[in-house]
Amino acid sequence: GDQVSLTCAARSHPAPILTVARGRRVVATAVYEPQVTLLLEAAAPEDAGEYLCRAENQHGHSSLAFN
Repeated sequence: GDQVSLTCAARSHPAPILTVARGRRVVATAVYEPQVTLLLEAAAPEDAGEYLCRAENQHGHSSLAFN
């Protein structure tokens, strides 16, 4: 039931498109920003699991999974 904040950040030139996904569902996006934050107002057991932070621009992409 506590508030939880998950932040995904990346630096690139040109600036990246950042996404946070849970499974195949994108849950947060920032376009040409250095970071994106997913805020869970009241975290619940069903919010547990693997999330994926992905940064991409026209030169490529990188991602990192976290729990």
